[in-house]
Amino acid sequence: MPSKRPLEGVRVADLTAMWAGPYATMLLADLGAEVVKVESPKAWDKIRTLLAPPVSPGEQWWNTAFYFHEYNRNKKSVTLDLADPKGKELFGRIVAKSDIVIENFRTDVPAKLGLSDEWLRAQNEQIIVVGMAGFGKTGPDANAMGYGPIIEQMSGLTALSGYGDDGIPMKTGISYGDPIAGLGAAAAALTALIQRRKTGKGQYIDLSQREVMTAQIGEAFLDWNMNQRLQPHWGNGHDWMAPHNAYQCRGEDEWVAITVRTDQEWDGLVRAMGSPAWSGEEAFSDQIYRWDNHDALDAHMSAWTGGLTKEAVFDACRAEGVPCGPVLKMADLFDDEQLQARGFYEEVNHPQHKTWLVHGWAWQATDAGPCIASVAPNFGQHNEEVLGGLLGLDQAELDQLAGEGIIADRPVGPQTLSEMEAAGTLSAPTVKLD
Repeated sequence: MPSKRPLEGVRVADLTAMWAGPYATMLLADLGAEVVKVESPKAWDKIRTLLAPPVSPGEQWWNTAFYFHEYNRNKKSVTLDLADPKGKELFGRIVAKSDIVIENFRTDVPAKLGLSDEWLRAQNEQIIVVGMAGFGKTGPDANAMGYGPIIEQMSGLTALSGYGDDGIPMKTGISYGDPIAGLGAAAAALTALIQRRKTGKGQYIDLSQREVMTAQIGEAFLDWNMNQRLQPHWGNGHDWMAPHNAYQCRGEDEWVAITVRTDQEWDGLVRAMGSPAWSGEEAFSDQIYRWDNHDALDAHMSAWTGGLTKEAVFDACRAEGVPCGPVLKMADLFDDEQLQARGFYEEVNHPQHKTWLVHGWAWQATDAGPCIASVAPNFGQHNEEVLGGLLGLDQAELDQLAGEGIIADRPVGPQTLSEMEAAGTLSAPTVKLD
C-alpha cells in the first residue's frame, strides 16, 4: 500500500443513507478520506436493518447486515441526534473540522433540521457541500422522494429497455440510478476540492440524481431532440448489427453474448463455427442481408451454441477476434481468473462473522495495495474517538450525551437477537456459524 492514499488528510462529514449517498462516500473513503458517518439514534441508516443477515447475524445484527457492509467500509461511525440542539451543535463542530459534507436527504429535510447551506457555511466558510436530492433542490419536484427505481424510470432509461414488440418497458435488475448518482457525487466532490485549492473557496453542489441518470442516455436523447424519433425496444438485438444477441449454451441457464459489426468479424465467426454450410447462403452474405434475416440467423446460432459450453464458444470467438462474452453468474465471478489475478476480491474479517470476500478497488492506482482498511463500523463505534479525540469532549460529557439519548451505541427500536428470541419475535431464518 502506498504511504498515502490520494485523499488522506481530507475529512468528510457523511449524512447519507441507503445506497446512492453511501456509495459516493465509500469511494472517497477507499481513496483515503476520513469519512465520519453520522446517524441519529432514532433515525439511522435503514440499510442496517432493511435486510437482516440470514447467516450468522450476531447479537447486534444491525452491525452485520451485508448490504450495509458493502457500502460503508473504511468509514467511522458517530451517532448524533441532529434534531436536538446539542446534537446539531456538535455536528457543527465536526463540520468546522471537515472539508466536505455529503447528504442525500429529501430536499426539505436539511431545512427542518436547521442544516441549511448558510448554516453549514457559518460553521466553515470553506466547506464543500454536496446535496444529492433525487430531483435536485429546485423545481416542482424538489421535495419528491427519489428512490433508485423511481430515478431510473423517470430518467428515460426504462423506456428504452424491453424485449421486442410487446411495448412493455423493463427496468434493470437493480436500482441503477443509485450507484450512478453515487459516482457523480464523488466526482463532484473531488472537482470542488480541486477548485478550492485554486480559489480558496468552498461551494454548494446541487446534484439531481435524476439528471445524472438522464445524462447517461445521450444517444436516445439526441435522437428525439433532433429527429423526434423514439428508439424501439430491441431486447438483445440491435438496429443494424446481426448477429447481435444472447444465445443459450449447454447446461442449465447458461448463455453467451455475440456481436458482429463487420463482414470481417462475420468471416471470423464462420471460422469459429467450423464453416457450416448454412453460413454460405445468400441470406447471410453481407451485413444488410444478415440483419434482414436475423431471426433465421439467430436460430442457426442457437443451434451451434446449444451444443457447447459458454466457455468453449467464448474461446472459439475470441481466437477469431469476434466480440463475444459469456454471461457470468455470481459463482462464475468469484471463480474468475482475471479478477483473482488483479486482486479484485479482498478478505474482510468481522468479530461477529467468519471471513468473507468483497470487491476491492473500483479502479486501481499503481501499487495501490489492498483497498479494505476496515470493515463497516458498528453503530456509534467511533463516538469516543471523534467526539472525544477530535472535538475534545471528556468522558463525563460523553456519558451525559448518552444519558440524554443524543448519542448511542445501538439504534433505538431494533431488538438484539437475544431479545427477539426471548420475545418470540425472531422470524427471519438465522444460521449461526461457529
